[in-house]
Amino acid sequence: MRLVRLRHALSILPVILLHVASTPPLAAQTDAPAIATEFEGRPIAAVSFDPVKQPFAAAEISAMVPLRAGQNYRAADVRAAIERLYATGRYQDIQADATLSAAPASPNSSEAVVLRFITKPNWFIGNVTSEEDFADPPSPGQIVNASRLILGDPFDMAQVTAATTSIRKLFFNNGYFSAQVEPKITYEDVYNQVNVVFAIQAGKRAHYEQPSVSGDNSILTEQQIVKASNWHRWFILPGYHGITQSRTRAGIDKIRLKYENSHRLLATVVLKDVAPDYAGRRGRPELQIAPGAPVNITVQGARISKGKLKQNVPVYEEHTVDADLLTEGSGNLRDYFQAQGFFDVDVSFRQRLSSGGATEITYVVETGARHRFVHLEISGNKYFDQKTVRERLYLEPASFELRHGRYSEAYRHRDEGSISSLYQSNGFRDVKVTSRVVDNYRDRKGDLAVFFTIAEGAQYRVASLTVKGANRIDLAHTLTTLNSQTGQVFSDSGVAADRDTLIRQYGDNGFASAAFEWNSKPGASPHTVDLEFVINEGDQQFVRNVVITGLNTTRQSLVDRQMELKPGSPLSPSAMTETQRKLYDLGIFAQVDMAIQNPDGEEDRRNILYDLEEARRYSITTGVGLEFARIGGSNAIADLSDPGGAPGVSPRVSVDITRLNLFGAGQSLTLSGRLSTLQRKAVLTYFVPRIFGHPKLDASYSILYDDTHDVRTFESKREEASAQVAQHYTRAVTLFYRFTYRRVGVSNLKIDPLLLPQLAESVRVGLSTLSLVQDRRDDPTDAHKGIYNTLDVGLATKVFGSQTSFVRVLGRNATYTRLGSKIVFARETQFGVTSAFDVPPNSDPTDPIPLAERFFGGGGNTLRGFPENQAGPRDILTGFPLGGSALFFNNTELRFPLYGSNINGVLFEDAGNVYSKLSNVSFRVDQHNPEDFDYMSHAAGFGIRYRTPLGPLRLDLAWSLNPPHYNGFSGNYNQLVQCSAANTCQAALQQISHFQFFFSIGQAF
Repeated sequence: MRLVRLRHALSILPVILLHVASTPPLAAQTDAPAIATEFEGRPIAAVSFDPVKQPFAAAEISAMVPLRAGQNYRAADVRAAIERLYATGRYQDIQADATLSAAPASPNSSEAVVLRFITKPNWFIGNVTSEEDFADPPSPGQIVNASRLILGDPFDMAQVTAATTSIRKLFFNNGYFSAQVEPKITYEDVYNQVNVVFAIQAGKRAHYEQPSVSGDNSILTEQQIVKASNWHRWFILPGYHGITQSRTRAGIDKIRLKYENSHRLLATVVLKDVAPDYAGRRGRPELQIAPGAPVNITVQGARISKGKLKQNVPVYEEHTVDADLLTEGSGNLRDYFQAQGFFDVDVSFRQRLSSGGATEITYVVETGARHRFVHLEISGNKYFDQKTVRERLYLEPASFELRHGRYSEAYRHRDEGSISSLYQSNGFRDVKVTSRVVDNYRDRKGDLAVFFTIAEGAQYRVASLTVKGANRIDLAHTLTTLNSQTGQVFSDSGVAADRDTLIRQYGDNGFASAAFEWNSKPGASPHTVDLEFVINEGDQQFVRNVVITGLNTTRQSLVDRQMELKPGSPLSPSAMTETQRKLYDLGIFAQVDMAIQNPDGEEDRRNILYDLEEARRYSITTGVGLEFARIGGSNAIADLSDPGGAPGVSPRVSVDITRLNLFGAGQSLTLSGRLSTLQRKAVLTYFVPRIFGHPKLDASYSILYDDTHDVRTFESKREEASAQVAQHYTRAVTLFYRFTYRRVGVSNLKIDPLLLPQLAESVRVGLSTLSLVQDRRDDPTDAHKGIYNTLDVGLATKVFGSQTSFVRVLGRNATYTRLGSKIVFARETQFGVTSAFDVPPNSDPTDPIPLAERFFGGGGNTLRGFPENQAGPRDILTGFPLGGSALFFNNTELRFPLYGSNINGVLFEDAGNVYSKLSNVSFRVDQHNPEDFDYMSHAAGFGIRYRTPLGPLRLDLAWSLNPPHYNGFSGNYNQLVQCSAANTCQAALQQISHFQFFFSIGQAF
């Protein structure tokens, strides 16, 4: 028997042919040439693989290794097969053993060759997690990032050793000096993945102690350095903070800033180490400080704040002084002063060393006369109108917001380029844009005008488009969407957009290496172009498997339903990204990593990896708020004064506790609490997303307790249970189907309950509601354009277990329209009506709706001529609001810039009221008598909005044009009951104040 072995390894290329004989070594060496000749051309008896289980299916192996029984053996064919297998990236080592069979295949044939491939597969990085018993930081994500183990990459044990060292360093930098990191490695044969879990025993976090400072500390004392670092707790608790990497970094930056404020811009503060004490409970930062020579930067010839100087001179940021940075500072200062109206400003700088070694830098500013940029004119534009061109310009004439306009030479040249780009992207390849500046425009000293002149030239169009190389996918529909179609405008930007479209189409069909080239030549007609697109499709790739790791409590079926990719489908990057987005949208994953396994290998079927990090199961959010206005509610039981509300402050505290991913199904349970002087509220909500497996259907179930005093007339206690299904019909339209069953009790009633007994009784309400929400606003917190519509239709009936029966309809329409580029006209109209039926015998047939189910309105978000919930009908004896069965509100606002980019002004007019019933809705503006409240109230005013990340901070000052008069009662509650029984009560005429104010967060609508 003869044996030939072919071995392929990382360090041995090309394949080495080894010849080993079963005869003694000397004989083998003597016969080697003859034996090699004897194997070449012999028939192959069998081809096998060891181990039998390979990374590829049998059909794929057969395609890569086209060696079959009955074919003649050729060493070159074996070598080529090994090369193809190795190029896939899935093998660490490949050997081919060839032996002669014991007997020839037939009497007349020569001995056949038995060929066996012995393989060692590659392993790839899969799920990387940590087991921890410590408080953040570091977070689980930081631990994984520190490991530098990249999902899908080939695995090497040396990477784990380096990762362990890096993670230990991360913990050391966060104060865990004695952290133990133990990697646990598991191998998954199915997908050749290696999962790594870092078991971490962190111990207790160490705290800072007094830093040791080396170097020159003559500028700042150690006490000043410690105070600047903010590592020491000064006011709350004695001692030092716990060590964290971010706190250490922030402390170094604050120390450097302290030196900067002492004109030491070149100061260096280096953290040499954080040295732990013997017990590992404290760490001493060791600082090396070199304050450097003083650097004094001053401005001569103009005034500028220190903050603006730091923003414009990069020496402060770079902590070094060189000519380039100083020159850049000159340009920045020039632009700053030009934006202030000094259009002729000239800025230069001087640098010198003083006798004390300090660097003195003086920016010399010659501002010249102050100008106003008052006029901007564009001529020569025929293809585009003025508005289209103007909206691309940064230059802006003087206005209420910009007193001197916005102008500089740099801005003017940039706008020339913007206009040119606009025309070039629309086929005007020869466009020329020039500008000129006219000072003392219209003989007004200091007024400046800019004139842009556009020479459009000819517009180029596509005479013909030829697409070559598109053989494997159908581009018929895609070609109809291209910019560069026959007869359309030709431009480089249009071709670039077409390239992106075609490459995206190929990418979605698995052609990851598709390439695009284009050529053009003049067409037969003037100003036309013949285009040619050449596509090199490359190889198509498919999905072998979708591998999901990292699931602990989440159900596999929930994740599978989000997958846009299936085994056998083309490998689409956009589908991979869409799957990642859908997984994030579940709200139960802190991180979703995706990768292609073996990214550098040459294989046409790929494993797609999704490594999921489940979010923490419990989350707590808190919030505080404050409302400052004429408060319409009160919790004073016996107080009958000020039925129209009184100035006050209502602080608010809210806490939400959420349990995510219940039962591993993506469901959540949230307990929300709210406490203020006007409300005590708690609600438990169980949220079920994607019910019935439908991506557009969500369900929620809630239990609520609410104790509210926001209506001055009574205290309302509500116990409620509800079930709701939300249907996301489109991105902008959502339908809500809701059933609510509640018990509402009314207490602390400030009107005589003997006069209206049904108002003082508790009532059970079973209410079925259909709601429609259409939201097309650009920004829900501060809309500038779009619409917002809502419609609620509810039915309460005895069939639902309700003690009262009514139909309720409430609609809202809001629009937001831009007037120019800066002004927004906002309008909102609300209309609602409640109609009772099946009126119970003990109710007033003229007003049967229970008190707690009536409409209440007025206040900062509805009608600013009233305090909160003070609009509408009132008790004719005490003057306290009773609510109504109909409402109409119309609000209009003109929102405009007031000062800078963050402060806006608002002019508003509110009109409407709450009415006793639908038939009494009226648009008249006069009140007939103190018992008449069915008229339209108007209020106008001015507001200020300050932009914040949470929404605009709002102050509204309103003046009511026709506030209502009403009868009030000057005594206390006991006196009210007594005089009511004796029919001797005396009313006192009162009135809602003309002036109202509101301070809160968020636009009125």
